[in-house]
Amino acid sequence: MEPSEELRHVVRRFFDAVHDGDEEAVSRRFSRQPGYERFGSDPAEWWQDGDAATRVWLQQMRELDGGFPWTLVGDVHAMTEGTVGWAGLRAEWTTPTGPKGFRFSCVLHLEHGEWKIVHCHGSVPSSNEEHGFLLTTSVDDIADSVTSSRPDLSATSAPDGTVTIAFTDIEDSTRLNGFLGDERWVEVLRAHNDVLRDATSEFGGTVVKNQGDGFMLAFPSARSAIRCALAIEGGIEERFRDPGSPVRVRIGLHVGEAIREADDFFGHAVAYAARVASSATGGEIVVSSLVHELVGTTREFRFGPPRTVALKGMAGSHRVYPVEAPATA
Repeated sequence: MEPSEELRHVVRRFFDAVHDGDEEAVSRRFSRQPGYERFGSDPAEWWQDGDAATRVWLQQMRELDGGFPWTLVGDVHAMTEGTVGWAGLRAEWTTPTGPKGFRFSCVLHLEHGEWKIVHCHGSVPSSNEEHGFLLTTSVDDIADSVTSSRPDLSATSAPDGTVTIAFTDIEDSTRLNGFLGDERWVEVLRAHNDVLRDATSEFGGTVVKNQGDGFMLAFPSARSAIRCALAIEGGIEERFRDPGSPVRVRIGLHVGEAIREADDFFGHAVAYAARVASSATGGEIVVSSLVHELVGTTREFRFGPPRTVALKGMAGSHRVYPVEAPATA
């Protein structure tokens, strides 16, 4: 799998054609081959015939004064593997009741040298809670859960009662799930989780909580936690070796006193570690300034230039340090 600039432009031109009411360009982009499928937000919007689905799409454009009143939010994300490609985007619709968010994804196949849509799905996002599900969507959710349950971390603490916490997740996992489909996504999660668990065990850590692609790990020393984080990134790179693989893990570390100051640990340190992780980009390890102070004098690790960031729910600005590699590498 690799990013495709060509496919990104194809889907962007399709998006613009739908907006501008260019019926010929829109019609030409859809496949008429067996296996076509389109889903929409309305329960009745499900077609398995490319010709019929295209006629409905064009009619919907006419009913919307010649084109969909949508505006692209961000950019199109597109990937290819051989003759198959997929893309996703977010948009904003102008409706009589105000602007609404919209998400669109599609699968395309090369037919006689031209990219054709063989599957597409458009939907208006709604929260899991609206449908009665309380599901984890971020490392912040894991942090909130751990703060409430307060697991016993005494077995993972250093002699002075401190615990180094690591939060990890896959960058853009929700969008990646949509691109890969549920079956491929489960395979990715299984391989990803194996790497996380094996590395954590190897470096003496504990998996405190795992939900989806998010993990909270605990270690008795900051050095062990960083070594584990480096092993995780190396393991992920090895496991997903395809050029341009979109599976990229971000990791953040912080340290706190879990035994003597349990209230502050679960009330602040856990949340702080989650926020530090959220400041990382895919494939990056970042540590808090406190972790950097603990290991900086050992010269065991090499750090990139520090950066000052705002952390959600934390007053002021905060300094984090990206870990580049072991100093001996």
